Amino acid sequence: MKRKKRGCFSFFLLLFLLVLLVGLVGGLYVTREIKGAGTTGETKVITVPEGASTAAIAQLLEDEGLISNATIFRVYSRVKGADGTYNLGDHKVEFGSSYDQLIEALQQTTYLDVDTVTVTFPEGTTALSMAYKLSDLGFCGVNEFLNACNYDTYDVSFFDQISSDVDKFVRLEGFLFPDTYEIIVGSSAHDIIQMMLENFEEKVLTDEVKAAIAASNLSLEETVILASIVEKETLGDEMYSMVAGVFMNRLNTPDEFPCLESDTSTEHLNGNFIYGVLGFYYNGDTDSKVRNIPQSMIEAYDTYIRRGLPVGAICNPGYKAVMGTVHPDSHGYYFFITDNDTNYYWGVTVGDHERNISTVRAYNAEHPIEEP
Repeated sequence: MKRKKRGCFSFFLLLFLLVLLVGLVGGLYVTREIKGAGTTGETKVITVPEGASTAAIAQLLEDEGLISNATIFRVYSRVKGADGTYNLGDHKVEFGSSYDQLIEALQQTTYLDVDTVTVTFPEGTTALSMAYKLSDLGFCGVNEFLNACNYDTYDVSFFDQISSDVDKFVRLEGFLFPDTYEIIVGSSAHDIIQMMLENFEEKVLTDEVKAAIAASNLSLEETVILASIVEKETLGDEMYSMVAGVFMNRLNTPDEFPCLESDTSTEHLNGNFIYGVLGFYYNGDTDSKVRNIPQSMIEAYDTYIRRGLPVGAICNPGYKAVMGTVHPDSHGYYFFITDNDTNYYWGVTVGDHERNISTVRAYNAEHPIEEP
């Protein structure tokens, strides 16, 4: 009887080890299948038909040789919560991709049977102007866009570096990268802003720009704020680095030059940020009457009152303005002025600047701006 028990025990031990071995082998197979063999650079276009189920998509992937087991993909897709998130249309995928890479590729929006609107925002466009353009096109209301800029959270690496000061008109001003966009009809304000912020991350936050900011004494947001002023001061005439150098000189000598004194944002001139943007929003016009503009906001943006940089950007600068700001020219100028033909006059001292002002006034009297 004892021998029989030992034989029975040996049989079940062998059976257990066999099941364990099968489980280990199966587990390794499943793991390798999910992780993929590693992308090879060879791609395949997978067309997902409208209404296709996860099972149908999994079988399509197996038939095309992109996975080895449709069942495993179906189970993994369900566990990851990806069922129902795959988009119809053509998707380019790589052989050897992991399941996560395949899922991400299949979730991308394609433009097959999707209506889009082409929208262009030139360099220096303000968030308020963007809001009105998007409102005119039927995407969202003006305040809906501004509120999404001020209060929503976005999935970009630099989002936490943007301050939310109570006196900022638009929190994300400066980071809404001006470009031409293909916007899907029905997109929300949040969707559009996310796309613009991702574009900023891709096209502006290059390794070169990040290294230049790290080497400077400015933060990312301070760099963008200064770049927005440089954008508006240069009139698109490629003088970005030279103009940036003037403002950097002022920032670096705060005892002598506590304020930037940029006419792009000041209470004593019409047509700038305070009256052209804040005045239009709060008063419905751009005249020089403060009226409903919060006084604390005026003081936060007025570069003749506030020490150093204003509280936020005054527009959304383009790539060239940012590059000019992170690579400012080294010179000794603290003042500049332009005439009606955008000729620049540079000054080191207040006396230089006063003489340049007189020169510009005389030049402008002889060369008035022609009315369109």
